[in-house]
Amino acid sequence: MVFAKLIVVDASVLLKTCLRDEEAVQQADELLNDAAAGQLALAAPSLLKYEVSNALRTAVMRGRMSAKDARDALHLILQAPVLYYESDYLAEQSLVLSLQHGRSAYDSVYLALAQQLGVWFFTGDRRLYNALSPQLNWLRWVGDYDWATIPTASP
Repeated sequence: MVFAKLIVVDASVLLKTCLRDEEAVQQADELLNDAAAGQLALAAPSLLKYEVSNALRTAVMRGRMSAKDARDALHLILQAPVLYYESDYLAEQSLVLSLQHGRSAYDSVYLALAQQLGVWFFTGDRRLYNALSPQLNWLRWVGDYDWATIPTASP
């Protein structure tokens, strides 16, 4: 299947499907529905899977959900149509970008992937968005998601 539109998403976007007390859950749902319908391709570093697991563990420890609900949520999120990337280049670029922007290497690997692919990066992490969106015009807040505004991927 060829996708005309491709974006990078981070764990915070996918977590909104199961942590419903967060902001921008409706837009995250729309984004994931568009991906499930084949209108949009989602890309992420392999790190996303482990960030999701850790966030779900934290949600259980804080009483936001049961352990069973966390396992069910993880299973659901792992079924999302995401193209996973992993490479030495991404690891190297995450270090460069983390030093440049003063962010964690974990956040920066998403930035590196979006840069490498030349696509927009959608995040549900308000602090990341607020800190870097003035400098990175391809960083987007998931609450502003609108399929029609996403540029078509170039071949």
